[in-house]
Amino acid sequence: MANLDKKVKGSWLIHHTNKLQGVTNQTGYENTFLAGKAGILLSAISSDRQLSISQERLETLAIAANINIMFELPKLLDVLEKQQLIDRSTKGVSVLGVTTATTLQHTSDLFDSLGPKSNELASISLAERASVSPILAEDVAEEIADLHRLSRSELTHFLKDAETIGFVDAEKISENEKLLFNGNLFRRDATKKIVSVLDSLKTEEKVKLTELTEKLKKSACVTIEYAREFLGENLFQKVAAIGLFDINVVSNSIEDVGFITLPSAFSKYSNSMVDDAFDLAKAFVSSITYGMTKSSYSRGQIQAVDALLGTLVAGGSVGPVRAIAEDYKILELKGVVEVKSGTKNGRTGPMLSLLKKEVGELALQAIRQGDVSEHSLTALPSATVTSFIGPEQNREKVRRKQATLNPKITNDMLTILRTGKGL
Repeated sequence: MANLDKKVKGSWLIHHTNKLQGVTNQTGYENTFLAGKAGILLSAISSDRQLSISQERLETLAIAANINIMFELPKLLDVLEKQQLIDRSTKGVSVLGVTTATTLQHTSDLFDSLGPKSNELASISLAERASVSPILAEDVAEEIADLHRLSRSELTHFLKDAETIGFVDAEKISENEKLLFNGNLFRRDATKKIVSVLDSLKTEEKVKLTELTEKLKKSACVTIEYAREFLGENLFQKVAAIGLFDINVVSNSIEDVGFITLPSAFSKYSNSMVDDAFDLAKAFVSSITYGMTKSSYSRGQIQAVDALLGTLVAGGSVGPVRAIAEDYKILELKGVVEVKSGTKNGRTGPMLSLLKKEVGELALQAIRQGDVSEHSLTALPSATVTSFIGPEQNREKVRRKQATLNPKITNDMLTILRTGKGL
């Protein structure tokens, strides 16, 4: 644990918090949940430059991040203020320039400052170990118990928690043996692991899987429909279940569209990045891909994606076109972009600008090169909202169904973000 990179540790805390939100209580993991929720809020409200946020906008972004504004928000603001990450006033908050990478580091530091329990530290160690390669529960149990000084009864309870909550997945392979793993297996040393998967397939399956992987390296992402048809349903289900591909679903007022990406496409080679740690970039790339492949010209189909992203990364605005108000709602609710009415070249309408420059830079590299492992930036996810379903949720089929915000509530939230003033 002492040698674990803070960004990686922060990513696991976000991962665990997302899992804890899927169970009825968080007893025993309160510090994990508090630190993770604070990190999620900081990600939602922060930009790479200093930002002043009105109370109305603050509450809207918190709601979108699945944070209760009556009970959780005040506590989380207290925590962030104590860490000197925000300044509060009667009108709202001021957030210093915080990148998504440093947000993960702050999440890790906050967790450490809370005096985490042994089982909370153990949950991070176990998740990290299970992301390297699948491991037998009995083989890792003694290691975890010794490292975090867990008694036999504490260890038994912890391993049950880890499986029930979802810190790791467990596959029973015999009467007395369980194999532990998680959805991050293909985020590092991916080439070796893909070879192992290929070795277990039939010749024709190997050829198809290799061809699709090469296509993804070149084009960043393809639609789920294309992947299903190309691989066939049986092979698609087989590789999706183990996390060989990331499945991302974006929505607008017209339809829900799924895209797949390579888990390793957004991570540094040999660096353990957890599932959901790049939801922002993948949501961005999926939205841009939608704009290139699905949106009609009359709605604002993206014709020159390189120029569009280049303008956003340089601090400019793009538009005005009608599609901007529809296709990027998830990015607005996650605090990645801002949509405002504006005028350009004699036309007036929705204009798009970028709040998190590093996410735009990563999306630009992904669109240009597909596999961007040499140009990695660490991005942090927000909590799941109705218009984007990230890789882990799609892989795992979460235990409880998420309530969908009705269109009026979503539109009201977006109106606040688009028209609300700063401090």
